[in-house]
Amino acid sequence: MRDPILVLGKYEIVEAIGSGGMATVYRGKVAGPMGFEKPVAVKVLQEDVAADEEIVRMFIDEARLGARLSHPNVANVLDFGEAGGRYYMAMEYVDGVSLAGLLKHLGKGRKPKPLEPAVAVHVAACVLRGLAYAHGVNGPDGRALGIVHRDVSPQNVLLDRSGTVKLCDFGIATGSYRIEKTRVGVIKGKAGYMSPEQASGGKVDARSDLYSLALSIVAMLSGGPAYDGKDTTEVRGKAAKGLGNERIEALACDVALKEVLRRALAAKPADRFATASEFLSALLAAAPDPAEAGRNALAALLEKVPDSAARTGSPYRKKGGAPAAKDATAARSDAVPTTGLRNLLIVAGVAVLAALVLALLGVGMPSP
Repeated sequence: MRDPILVLGKYEIVEAIGSGGMATVYRGKVAGPMGFEKPVAVKVLQEDVAADEEIVRMFIDEARLGARLSHPNVANVLDFGEAGGRYYMAMEYVDGVSLAGLLKHLGKGRKPKPLEPAVAVHVAACVLRGLAYAHGVNGPDGRALGIVHRDVSPQNVLLDRSGTVKLCDFGIATGSYRIEKTRVGVIKGKAGYMSPEQASGGKVDARSDLYSLALSIVAMLSGGPAYDGKDTTEVRGKAAKGLGNERIEALACDVALKEVLRRALAAKPADRFATASEFLSALLAAAPDPAEAGRNALAALLEKVPDSAARTGSPYRKKGGAPAAKDATAARSDAVPTTGLRNLLIVAGVAVLAALVLALLGVGMPSP
C-alpha cells in the first residue's frame, strides 16, 4: 500500500474510494508489530455535516447495528471511534467492485450487457442469505430488532474477486434499535429500487427488501435499471405503481425463474414471499447450481475488471468523485503532485524533446 494521506486513530488511510451525502469511504490499513498489516475500509462522517445532531445519531445507529451483524454475506463493521472531532467506522475491506460498478463496466460504451442467469442467481442467493440473517437478528433482550435495510440495490451489493457477495450500508435501515426515528412520510432509499409501498411513503417491512432485491435481479438479467426516467420524481412515480409483467417477460432466462420474479415483484406485499428464506428456496429450486458455476463465473468475470472500475463503482461514490481528504492528525501534501503540475511537466518535456530533435536535424526553433 502507498504511504498514508490521513491517520484516524490506529487506521492509516491510503486513498478515497467513494463518497456520499454524509460520509466518505477510504481504503486504509491497520498495522501491528513485526510487519502485521490488515486492509480495511474506513467510513468517515464528512466535516460539513458533523455538527448536525440528527446525522450524527444516524451514523452512530449504523455503527451500533453493524456491531451486532456478523454474517458471511454482510459487510462487517469492525470498529467505531472519533479522532480530531471526526467520527469514523472501520469495516472489512472487500477487494472487488459493487454490483452497480460491474454492470456499468460491462455496459461501458455499448448497449447494456446482462449477466448470465447463473451469476445473477448466485449474487441474489448470497444477498438473500444476508437478508434472512439481518431480518432475524435479536436485540440484547432477545426480542427481534425488526431490521429493514430499505436500500437493497446494486450500489450496496459488494462483489469480492473470489466470487463472495456481501450486502453493505445499513445507514438508512430501520428497526427498534434506532435512536433516530424516521419521520412519518419521509421517503429514504434509491428510487429505482423501491417497493411500491416504500415509493409511496407507506410502511415497509422485510418484504419491501425482497422486492428491492427482485428489482436488482431484473437489473442483472437486463444489464440496466428496471425503471427509466429523467429524474428521481419520475422514477419514483413508476416505482410506486410497481413493475409491469412485460418487463419480466422480456428477460433472457427460464420460465421458472420468471415465475419466481413475478411473485417477488407482486404489487401487494401479502402476495410476495413472506421471508428471505422462502424467496431463497424458490430461487434455488428454479435455478439449481450444485457445482457453484455462478460463483466461479462471477470470479472469472471480476478478474477482467480493473481496479479503477472498483473505485468508481463504489456504493458511496457520487458523480464528481470523492472530496479531498483533510487530515485529522497528520496530512501529507507531498504525496501526489497536482494535476496542473503534472500537465505542466508533460508539456515542458514534450517541448524539450522537440527542441532536441530539431537541433539534430539542423533546424532552429521558431522565434516567439
